[in-house]
Amino acid sequence: MIRIGVRSFVSAGGVPTDADAQAFITAAGITDATQQSSINTLVTSLKAYGIWSKMKAIYPFVGGTSSTHKWNLKDPRDLDAAFRLVFSGGWTHSSTGALPNGTNAYADTKLIGSSSLSLDSTHLSSYIRITSQGVLMGVDTNSRLWMSPNFNGIQKYVEINTGTGTTPSSTISTSVGLWIGNRTASNSSKLFLNGSVNYSHTTSSSVLPQSAIFLSARNIGAAANYSSAQVSFASIGDGLTDTEAANLYTAVQAYQTTLGRQV
Repeated sequence: MIRIGVRSFVSAGGVPTDADAQAFITAAGITDATQQSSINTLVTSLKAYGIWSKMKAIYPFVGGTSSTHKWNLKDPRDLDAAFRLVFSGGWTHSSTGALPNGTNAYADTKLIGSSSLSLDSTHLSSYIRITSQGVLMGVDTNSRLWMSPNFNGIQKYVEINTGTGTTPSSTISTSVGLWIGNRTASNSSKLFLNGSVNYSHTTSSSVLPQSAIFLSARNIGAAANYSSAQVSFASIGDGLTDTEAANLYTAVQAYQTTLGRQV
């Protein structure tokens, strides 16, 4: 069945599929009907919320292997330019996501802020199922773009396109779920947990990073501040309004629930 004008059709497995979802399903070789349906619903939900167009990279971590977890839902080509993940170090891949060992594991997104992001409109997100010290995602070379709800057992950080260090929160969080580091103005950065603001500050933006963002570590010219938190979704893109951050959590949580791995 083909529906003209809504970019959908029925896949070989009989699952109604958005064309962007189908491109990812085909590239990643996802054959399970529940997984196919969950990807389709995630894509259509993000489009309905007006968030899809803001995304540069979306990593759904579906399929249970490194070869299925690497793909960018927004651009499922096996190219650095498409921001597919390149895993390094010790990872365990399973149906619940990708688990780094916390000592040498990270994934290079190949996404460089100065080429793909906007100074005053940037977000990072990571859905974690296990808490950990370290950096969930980021880069810190000429510019700081990273987030950590528990950097060192003492502080939490959200630094979005700042040239100098911010004042961190003097508390940490050991909560699991969807963390979002976000900037939508030159004088405001926020850290969201499960759709609600967890921490914010007014440090001004100054420069975009010129090195690639790492997942489950911070790129300081090499990987550092490794996380051992299992990740089941991640994204990079434009800044999100508070409502969009809440809607992203709603869509991602529904996705995780369909796959039976929600926290």
